[in-house]
Amino acid sequence: MADWKKIIVGTGIGAGIIGAIAYFSRLNRTNAELETVATARLHSLKLDGLTVRIDVQIKNPTNNSFKIKFPFVKLLYKDKTIGTSQVVNKDITIPEYGEAVVEAIMVKIPVTGLLSLGGGLFSLLSKNQAVTIAVKTITTIDLGWKQMPYEKTDNSTLNPVG
Repeated sequence: MADWKKIIVGTGIGAGIIGAIAYFSRLNRTNAELETVATARLHSLKLDGLTVRIDVQIKNPTNNSFKIKFPFVKLLYKDKTIGTSQVVNKDITIPEYGEAVVEAIMVKIPVTGLLSLGGGLFSLLSKNQAVTIAVKTITTIDLGWKQMPYEKTDNSTLNPVG
């Protein structure tokens, strides 16, 4: 009779371990399946600098809801950082098979930063020409038991205002 109890307890522990491994494996795949789409628009171009509006759409195609930190955004032109967003300590919940949109992340690029690039970006925009920049989205995914970094770069075209 004692042997049956050992077999039942051993089977239960084994099934629990297999279930836990499957669960954690599925959560680890969440990082690879998270998708962000960042778009940049020229908000204003003045003598004191450039303001770019960034909208980030965050998609979760999995059956797990989780939280991410408010996205930090870097703007790059010709592989050089020209501006960054503010760091915000805020959690955003992404529902299972759902999405969230973070709108109006404003990045101010002073005129000195524009001119340090040889004036290429400022010159093109002041001549009403479109410019392609890279928008790098950086965040942390909080799965509850583990936090994982997430980073993605999207190209976006800044079209002249007006």
